[in-house]
Amino acid sequence: MTGRRVLGFLVARPLIAVAIAAVVVGVLVLVSTHKQTTPVTKRTQHVALSDAQQAQLGDQQYAKTLEQDRAEIVSSGSGYAEVQRVARRIEAVAGRDKPAFRWKVTLLRKNEANAYCLPGGKIVVYTGILPVTGNDAALATVLGHEVAHATAEHSAERIERQHLTKIAAAIVAGGVAFTPRQYLAVAALLGGADSLPFSRSQESEADHIGLVYMARAGYQPREAVAFWQRMQRASRGKEPPEFASDHPSDAHRIERIRKWLPEAQAAYTPARAN
Repeated sequence: MTGRRVLGFLVARPLIAVAIAAVVVGVLVLVSTHKQTTPVTKRTQHVALSDAQQAQLGDQQYAKTLEQDRAEIVSSGSGYAEVQRVARRIEAVAGRDKPAFRWKVTLLRKNEANAYCLPGGKIVVYTGILPVTGNDAALATVLGHEVAHATAEHSAERIERQHLTKIAAAIVAGGVAFTPRQYLAVAALLGGADSLPFSRSQESEADHIGLVYMARAGYQPREAVAFWQRMQRASRGKEPPEFASDHPSDAHRIERIRKWLPEAQAAYTPARAN
């Protein structure tokens, strides 16, 4: 009888560890984070970092970027004027959701189709994206998306999620693992099972919020569909499978944007359009 109890306990250990991990993580979410809603989508989220802490992290990274790429900063010309013009309008509407953000945009001479917005409102645009966007509305599509990541506090969410994943991994590993290698395997399993779908979810949310932002800023939201259709044609045959990417496929992105268009059209203010 004793042997059966021991055997039953050993078999149940992983399940007990998972249950304990779920309870501990649930309690930590309640006591160490604050609850809020994202702009536009009104999704409930839990983050631990305050706006001031996030802004500090963003400012530090922004200063580091400007120092490293000081020679590549563009401060004049048509591309610079376009980026400043579009960013100013996107910032004006996004600032209603985050009035404490200290907005600033920098154009860097880099042959890469990229742009991003750091927590706190610091935007970096690479010159390589301007031939891809081609017009103000398409650039507003990109900047609206990137700014939405910041106003929706996606970086803070990822930081909190990684922290909780490490705690859960330690608890689960205590029930099923006995070596450092086994612990790393458990941590990788827990993180990998969640990270890609969560990243794709954030990307889609940024598309949704950004679409409304560009409309509120006076850019025709239908231009977002045209932009992503161009991106789809340009990347044909080069996209990784969606399950292996932290971004939704262009086809799924376009499908979802079309679904959100009525909401964005209702927010569109043509009197302010170019």
